[in-house]
Amino acid sequence: MDDQTETNNSSALNLNWANYLSIAYLITVRLPFVLLKTVLSPLLHPANTYNDKPLKRRIGDALMREAPEHLPESVMLRMVGTGLEQYRQFVSKYQPELGMTVEDLPLAYNDGRGEKAQLFWIGPRRTEKVILYFPGGAYVYPVIDMMLKFWRYAQMQWKRQGLEVGIVVLSYSVGYSADAAFPIQLFQATQAVNHLLSQGCKPSDIQIVGDSAGGNLVAQLLSHMVHPLPLPSLVPPLNLPSGTRLRGVYMLSPWLSFSNPDQWGSSVQTKISDVAPSYQKLRSSGGHYLNSVSNIDIPYELSELIPYIEPVLAPDSWFSGLQNTVVERVLMTAGMEERLLNQIEVFFNRKLKPHHSDAVLLVQNGGLHDDIIMDFFVAEAPLDNDLTPVVLDWLAEGFRM
Repeated sequence: MDDQTETNNSSALNLNWANYLSIAYLITVRLPFVLLKTVLSPLLHPANTYNDKPLKRRIGDALMREAPEHLPESVMLRMVGTGLEQYRQFVSKYQPELGMTVEDLPLAYNDGRGEKAQLFWIGPRRTEKVILYFPGGAYVYPVIDMMLKFWRYAQMQWKRQGLEVGIVVLSYSVGYSADAAFPIQLFQATQAVNHLLSQGCKPSDIQIVGDSAGGNLVAQLLSHMVHPLPLPSLVPPLNLPSGTRLRGVYMLSPWLSFSNPDQWGSSVQTKISDVAPSYQKLRSSGGHYLNSVSNIDIPYELSELIPYIEPVLAPDSWFSGLQNTVVERVLMTAGMEERLLNQIEVFFNRKLKPHHSDAVLLVQNGGLHDDIIMDFFVAEAPLDNDLTPVVLDWLAEGFRM
């Protein structure tokens, strides 16, 4: 995606009078009520350990929760802009001396259709000890500032420990056009891994991280590496050098079920403190991505694709070859107060852990969706977040093995 395309996409999102009314309602009516409720919540719900978080953080969570629920997506997209815009603003503030390091990946399809994915480097480009990050955003929104800030913080913490880590962000296709339909993101993820390998990265020097929809994309990639997608003209197999494995993968609050998300338990409807979309929004966004397979213009059987799109619905034996051939270590984390908790637990306990002895699931008491990243919506460092150092230590340990 070049600068001209970026500009055109952003300017196409013009606001109308209804959009301005939505913004006015949010600011003048909804937010004052929600902020008052947030301040009083520890008194009203003392047993909810989420309320032990600092008020600053809970106010940020309230803003993040309310805006997508009460503003049209066109307004939200206009506010967020593109991934490249977010990265440019981040670089100008946090690494102006390095500037932007952007690498274009090939077009999605050989006939020239699709969009180019891009790689954004945080800090210097490296070929040793590299984290490849797939950002969340419901396959609708691009990478945003707080995600980039989190990874800069992590990088600085490791540097203080004498550990130099390269961090590269995959900016993949998002939105509702055919250019952002499944399996384009899986193709772009495989291209990102192949690109790192072609630049001299060893699989043992790569750890892949994804949050929310990015966690879903990590699971898609793992599925593809164990069972190549039965559409090789769209997504060729990803083959690591013989005898090698990725050093690790980390899925933070992964989104693993798009169809009927409440079939796994009540958390999707009862965890109302969460910043993840409401039940209705989850069903709508998930249904759209699931239905995007209709854009595939070659013969396919939907049942063959479901394990890739919704890994929680994969056969129980699906990941049986994961530990021996694909990845050495796996970490998953979730929040006790997040909507996706039940599906994450089902996926880990039934699909993943039985086939990987070094797979770990951590559930954070009082935690929300993407909890360790959410601190960086309102701060430059973790806000008394006990999960953050655990995750950073786990990733650092992988590079020290």
